[in-house]
Amino acid sequence: MYKVVGIDEAGKGPVLGSMFIGFSIITLANGLKDLNEYQDHLKDMGVKDSKLLTPKKRNELYHLLKDEMSLQYVQLTPAIIDANFFSGGKLNDLEMRGMAKLLNDLKPDLVIVDALTARPDKFGEQLKKMLDFDCKIISENKADVKYTIVGAASICAKELREQEIGEIKKNIGMNCGSGYPADPNTKKFLEENWDSKEFSFIFRKSWKTYTNMEDKHKPKQKTLKDFQ
Repeated sequence: MYKVVGIDEAGKGPVLGSMFIGFSIITLANGLKDLNEYQDHLKDMGVKDSKLLTPKKRNELYHLLKDEMSLQYVQLTPAIIDANFFSGGKLNDLEMRGMAKLLNDLKPDLVIVDALTARPDKFGEQLKKMLDFDCKIISENKADVKYTIVGAASICAKELREQEIGEIKKNIGMNCGSGYPADPNTKKFLEENWDSKEFSFIFRKSWKTYTNMEDKHKPKQKTLKDFQ
């Protein structure tokens, strides 16, 4: 049997909520020959990069895919992201560690990953060094567009991210928007609640968007002119 894993992430840019790394996992009898046929099957289902789907279609496909294959994920919460940043770590390295940890459990024969950097070949080499087993890695930019198996991982990651945002809105009883800094609802929510202890777990406090808000509301330091 030949195990293939597609990998993609969602939620890298938001100031609110977690980042999710999605894994689409299939086991094939005849290796790459079956993979090509299976990817055609996914295409016929309507699977593609999640950014090209409506929320309704993405949700429908997510539930269909759960019956088609194994979908797994790694969740990087705001607390994990902040701890990594404040210890001097890079976000891409944190993501790679998350990918490698699950891959070391799955031990696939082939990994197809949407590369996190402009040097996909180097990214693939770095990821492979973190694995405790041998496998083939296809690392490409826009892999979620080129490979439907990665498109499936993209749907998984994006749907889980949107589900989390929905739960956050429900739990806090407010509209925090999409979590992306350019979203007017997110801007308003951040402006009004950035220092709330109740909602503290939602924010990525290492994000420039958040630290700019902190700086904006810091008491201004007095100068000599204030005492004259």
